[in-house]
Amino acid sequence: MNKIILIIFLLSFSFISQAKAPKWIKDISKGCKKKTELCAVGTGVSRNKAEKFARVALAKIFENKISSNFKSKLSSSGSSSYEEMSEEIMESTQMAMEGLEIKKTHEDKLNFYALAVINKRKMAKGLKREVGKIDEKMQFYLEDDSPSSKVKLEKNYIRRESLSKSYEFLTGIDLPSEITFDQVFNSKKEVIGNTVVHVYLDEDEPKSIEAITAKLLSDAGYKTTSGRVRNKNSTHIVTGEVTADKQYMKVEGFQKFAITVKISAKNSARVETGHLTYTTTETGRNFSQAYNKGLVSIKKYLKENLTTLNIE
Repeated sequence: MNKIILIIFLLSFSFISQAKAPKWIKDISKGCKKKTELCAVGTGVSRNKAEKFARVALAKIFENKISSNFKSKLSSSGSSSYEEMSEEIMESTQMAMEGLEIKKTHEDKLNFYALAVINKRKMAKGLKREVGKIDEKMQFYLEDDSPSSKVKLEKNYIRRESLSKSYEFLTGIDLPSEITFDQVFNSKKEVIGNTVVHVYLDEDEPKSIEAITAKLLSDAGYKTTSGRVRNKNSTHIVTGEVTADKQYMKVEGFQKFAITVKISAKNSARVETGHLTYTTTETGRNFSQAYNKGLVSIKKYLKENLTTLNIE
């Protein structure tokens, strides 16, 4: 009898808990003013994670505002794809999210829930300001004839297209660029088109970082070759080394490695034009696991800093 009473009590408690769950968790319109706000719900095992996922969900509303026509132009121009820049665009969008607030939260036995809300007018204001900053940068990069500036011009143009379309989505107003698509990609082709970069890194097989470096340069518009023997037609050489030093670690069953990448670039006269050094420390059950984790941060670093090689 006591067991039956206990079961009935637990079931009743469960139903009461479910009844107390706010309606906005399943129907966002119950917590959002559609005319003036954009809202998103995040779910996580902690309050911080729920709030983080809610913010990311809001940013993703703007993720696919780039038109298919613009993506087609990018593809035909031989540019790095829009998808390659999606992470950077997402960061730019999040920077423009002025006034974002966590309006409501809820907790049940399994998860935390957060309702993130942003004022459309404030968001539009932030986007317009970001577009204005990008326009200033683009004008400088267009006037500068260095290859690194042309790579930056392309990246900023794509980022601008995303933010301006998000602004149009919010306001119905276009923010046309004074610099055209053809100006961006023709100027890049004129400066970079005849540059051939030979890439060789002293690295164990399968030479993952050498492959990442060559791919990033290729995405930027450079023609690339690789291998121990330099291509006779190359105008620049990118060389370097990858080392991995085992570090002391108390935890049994895990290993720690400091992975260092050193890369330098030289022109046809063998004069160094730029160099970079990056170290990341990773742990894993073995070297392979730690190394694969390190590749993620190394790729991100190279993507953000490869222009410092000044291949011109």
